[in-house]
This record gives sequence, C-alpha cells and structure tokens, in this order.
Amino acid sequence: MKGTTHIIGGLAAGVMTTQLFDVTAQQPIVFYSSALIGAILPDICHPKSMLGRRLPLISKSIHRVFGHRAITHSLLFIIGLAWLLNQWSFGFAADLQAGILAGVISHIILDAMTPRGVKLLYPLQTSFQFPLNRYTGSKLGETIVGLSLMLVIIALGLMSF
Repeated sequence: MKGTTHIIGGLAAGVMTTQLFDVTAQQPIVFYSSALIGAILPDICHPKSMLGRRLPLISKSIHRVFGHRAITHSLLFIIGLAWLLNQWSFGFAADLQAGILAGVISHIILDAMTPRGVKLLYPLQTSFQFPLNRYTGSKLGETIVGLSLMLVIIALGLMSF
C-alpha cells in the first residue's frame, strides 16, 4: 500500500476506535494526529517510505537487520510498542498511545491485503495475507481501498451526530 492509503487507513482506524470501541479521546487532535503517525510508522523499515525518507539512518539500519514487512509489521512490534507507550504517563498520554496503536494496526491490516502480505508472527517467516489480495498495489486497487476507507470515515462520522 502507498503512504497516502495508509494515512487514510490511520484516520479510519481512529474513527473506528472512537465510534465502534467506545474510546473517548480527551484530546482529539492528539489522538487523531497520533493515529496518522502510527499509520506510517511500520514502514520505518523501508528507506523509500514516507518516514524512511525523513529518517534515513534509522530506516536503513532497521531494513538492513530485519528487512521490509518483517518485525515492524508483526504482533511482536505491536506488543513491544504498546509496552513502550505504556511507560509514558503525562496528560494526553492515553490519547497518544491509543492513536499510535490504532494507526499501526491499520497499517498492518492494509499491508496484509497485498500479495506480499506481512510476517505477522515474526520471527517466523510465514507471510499472512487476506484473500483477494491481487488487486492492491495497482492504481485502481489503491483508489478502491482509499475510497472505501473514506466511506467508512464518513459513515462513522455521521453516526456520531
């Protein structure tokens, strides 16, 4: 998936988290901004990604050690990140934690919709992908996924009124 699709996915995950899981964001700007950051965070392992181009030393190091769509696209990453974020305790930490995790989870789900899939159980090398994955990665596939996510955002946003 492309970075823009992941960003839309992060926003959709944020909206779904607040609307479907009854999570109340005390600082919505922090929560939704964190979801957008979380949505691109797993691709830190890819030097040409949105985040990888901005943090090339970190990105290249992670890529060299683990490769792409390995540790940063796994349950191990989610658990480790949740533990790390849980160490923070300041005013809007809960919104930051929930937003980042929602975004990261959305990223991994979206990448599991691609033919390459994700190594969800890293360090096991088995790739997981959803059926009907062959259409993603194309311009048409990205457009369909992006528009579908936007419809989810709109529909759930309307539900809140």
